[in-house]
Parts: sequence; C-alpha cells; structure tokens
Amino acid sequence: MVQFSFTEAQEMLRREARDFAQKELAPGAKERAKSPIMPRDMIKKMGELGFLGISLPEKYGGQGADWVSLGIVIEELSKVDFTLGPVSIFPGLAHLCLEQAREEVREEWLPSLVKGEKLGCFAVSEPDCGSDAAAMKATAIRDGDYYILKGEKSPISAAWSADAAIFFAKTDPAARARGVTGFWVPLDLPGISKTLIAHTGWKGNGVASIFFDEVQLPSRYLVGEEGKGFYIFAAGGADYLRVCLGLVALAIAQTSLEETIDYALQRTAFGQPISRFEGVSFKIAEHATLIEAARLLCYRTLCLKDQGLKHTKESAMCKWWCPEVAFNAIHDCVLLHGHVGYSEEYPLEQRLRDALGFEFADGTAQIMKIVVAREIMGRAAVPY
Repeated sequence: MVQFSFTEAQEMLRREARDFAQKELAPGAKERAKSPIMPRDMIKKMGELGFLGISLPEKYGGQGADWVSLGIVIEELSKVDFTLGPVSIFPGLAHLCLEQAREEVREEWLPSLVKGEKLGCFAVSEPDCGSDAAAMKATAIRDGDYYILKGEKSPISAAWSADAAIFFAKTDPAARARGVTGFWVPLDLPGISKTLIAHTGWKGNGVASIFFDEVQLPSRYLVGEEGKGFYIFAAGGADYLRVCLGLVALAIAQTSLEETIDYALQRTAFGQPISRFEGVSFKIAEHATLIEAARLLCYRTLCLKDQGLKHTKESAMCKWWCPEVAFNAIHDCVLLHGHVGYSEEYPLEQRLRDALGFEFADGTAQIMKIVVAREIMGRAAVPY
C-alpha cells in the first residue's frame, strides 16, 4: 500500500527544523527580508545544525540523508524566513552539478557550503536570454591552462552575497545548446563585478547582475566536458531545483494561510467572527486543499528522486503549478485581511511580491508546460 506519512526520523527532523526556525529565524525575519546582504552568522548556525548538508555525502560534511528529508527542511525553514530558508537548497544543487567536476574542486568547496562558511548561486540567465538559454552570449574560451570568461549573467538569485557560481557559457560561440559548457567560478577572481537589482520582491535574496570581464579561470574548474553544459544542468540540477522552489513557494503560502485563519477567527463583522461567512471560510478551504495537493506532488517528486526514478515531468509540474497556487492563496489572504494585509504592518504584502517572483524564476510556467507536454507526448509537443 502507498504510504503518505513521513518516517519517524523525518518527523524528528521536521520538529528540529521548525523549532530552530521559530526560535532563531523568526525574530529577525522581517528585517532580513529588506536587506540584500545575507547574515553569515545565522547561516553558519544553520550549517552547524546540519540543515545545509542534508543530502550531501558524509565525506563532505553532510548527513547523507534522502531528498525527502531535505525537502522537509527547506519547507520548514522557508515557512518562517523566505530569505534564509532557500539557502539550504544550494549545497545539494552544487553537489549534483559538481559530480561531473574534479574531486579536488568538490573537496575545496562542498564542506564550506555545508558549514555555511561559503554561499553560492546559479548563473544561467542573461539580459537577452532566459527561457531560450541556448541563446546565451557569455563565452568561455580556452587559453592554455585557463578559460577566459566574458559576459553578463542577470538576474541571478543570491548573487550579491555569493562566493561562487555554477556558471554556464559558450565554449563554441557559433553553436547553440551543444556549445554550452558548465564551470564552477569563485567570484573573487579579478575581472568579476556585481550590480544589485532592485526587484519588487525577493529583496532579502540579493538578486544581482554578475559581470565577467576577461576573467582568467583555471581549467580545473571545468564541470564535465565542453559542450555538455545543458546535460549537466538537466541531469544534475534542473529537476531538483524546480521542486525545491515549488516547496518554498508553498511554504510562504501555508504560513500566510495559517495567519489568515487566526485573523478570521478573531476579526468580527456584523457581530460575529468573519470565519462564519462562507465568502471567507470557503476561500480558506479552497486554498488549504490546493496547497495540500501541491505539497503532495512535491514530496512524491522527491520520493521518485530518492528511488532513482525519472521525475522530469513531475518537477516541471511542481515548478509551474506550486507558484500559481501560492500566489493565488496569498492574494486572497491579503484581501481577507483588508487594508492591514496591504500594509507593511503585516508580512503578507511582502510575501505576495515574493510569491510572484516564483512564477518566472528559474523557468516560466510556459516553459514548464512544454516540458510536461514533451514528457507525455514526446518531441511532437515541442514547438521548436
């Protein structure tokens, strides 16, 4: 029979993550959401408690746990702090991509990511190409024992505080997808600069542009083979990243819904709590149902990953549907609160802006639907 419950160890991990989030993250979450600078001290605490290395092998300081357990941590931390919760995503993404890199690079960087001493970002998008990533203009041209990096990556989540980037560029500028190659790039190299982007949401995430001006990158930081960058991304990080972002979006929606339930039970109109009006209670019931269904999809997808089964279709479903569910839920939470929900007194307006960003970040709904259709019907469903 199919089991829809977490193991005892996973439930214990959930309690630990929830307790840490409530005691350590909650007090300063509102202020952190306004600053683009990641608080290193708090991230190191997350590392000390093992929240940044859930899925990584023990040889790199991780716990070697399953992907469902990592999803639990991401969800619980993000429920309280959208700025710091997603930090737990990157070490797993780095490990998946660096499986194709040299062992010396993994040993140099993965332990520091797990401890929270270093932060990373994922640099694919460019000003002129997002969904059409094969059209990227950034180049990496071999020059002896180095690659010379040129170009701009923007907008890049968490770039403002990041110490390194998983970077994709053209080693064959004339080619499209088959000319893309992956690299691990320390961001303190000469020729690298950043510009902060003033986004409507994700202000605490430190979204920025990264500029590469004739940057000399040692060839040992090559990830995989030249021209296989899209394979590295698809086989390593894409499916994992998509489901994780879906969980983060649902986490902030769940918190917003719980706050709205409390508000509806206390706020009175016409002599009774507004929870008694079906215009309120039905909205809450609808969003509770959709959030729960979307969460199950996310954890089923992570379960497939744990079993080594293909989950590209399910991950793409998570990425397009969960942000939509989350945004609609938070939107109604703002409306049910009335003017106070629209004010900065409550965090709802901030979460609404943040949730909107998930609808296009790291893959728009339209591209995700193409992926789902392709997985169902084959390339006959692909319009290019």
